[in-house]
Amino acid sequence: MGPKEPSFRYWIEYLGFRLMGAIFSAMPVEMASNVAGALMARIGPRSKKRQPRLMRNLTAAFPEMSEAERQELATAVWRNLGRVVGEFFHIDAIVRDRVEVANPELLIEIARSGKGAVLCGAHQANWEGASAVVNKFGLSPMAVYRPMSNPYVDADMLRRRGKYYAGGLMAKHDPETPVALIRHARAGGVVGVLVDQQAYMGLPTPFFGRPAQTTPFPALLARQCNVPLLLIHGYRMPGVRFKMFITPIEVPRTEDRNADIYAATAAMQAELEKSIRRNPDQWMWTHDRWR
Repeated sequence: MGPKEPSFRYWIEYLGFRLMGAIFSAMPVEMASNVAGALMARIGPRSKKRQPRLMRNLTAAFPEMSEAERQELATAVWRNLGRVVGEFFHIDAIVRDRVEVANPELLIEIARSGKGAVLCGAHQANWEGASAVVNKFGLSPMAVYRPMSNPYVDADMLRRRGKYYAGGLMAKHDPETPVALIRHARAGGVVGVLVDQQAYMGLPTPFFGRPAQTTPFPALLARQCNVPLLLIHGYRMPGVRFKMFITPIEVPRTEDRNADIYAATAAMQAELEKSIRRNPDQWMWTHDRWR
């Protein structure tokens, strides 16, 4: 009986996921975004685990704010996360014509050079929109993703997202992933990595005034493969539209390899912090980013 219980629970969760998908897919994208955002703005603040963490993070990052201002910001953070959920089931429409690149010349140059690049993103606005940036310029992205605990939901999400990653989606904790990413970059492919999560074996770099364990892999990969390191950060605009910005990150190449990697990693986090400060409601502050 025991071994069957997880499978039964997975099926129930998967049916719920499919029902949610059917409901939001039947709505126009703007309605799906608004409805999901409104629901999450009411449900999220009741979370006994994530809401206290969210408030702790906001208090540490914005000590100048009043408690009422932080509460208002927290609700806006939950609303954005809800919008992302509702919009996920309209990902094709969003990728097709709802993402604008503010400075496309950098991606055009990478595509022309054929040398590839390391593109770093964060859980901002609707982060799935970053895939549009890469595909619209004829690049071949391979990205890292974190598998869902439910294998049926995970397979469904991979099916929806996988079409935008010609190089493939690699599981975060798969031991083959780093090797595959290095090979892809050396072959002229583009590697996509999210750089705003806690990395337990990472480098303690400054982030909102506190050291945060950050993955050094993007800087290491860019330095080792001699390819550009770029930060892709996006902003939500009215009407479920997004504007993406590309910021080059300098990767030193001195005789001190470790110092070079640290410098590039810290520079990446500094640029990301600037980006988040412009629209703090559009970043996922519910992460356990600091320990």
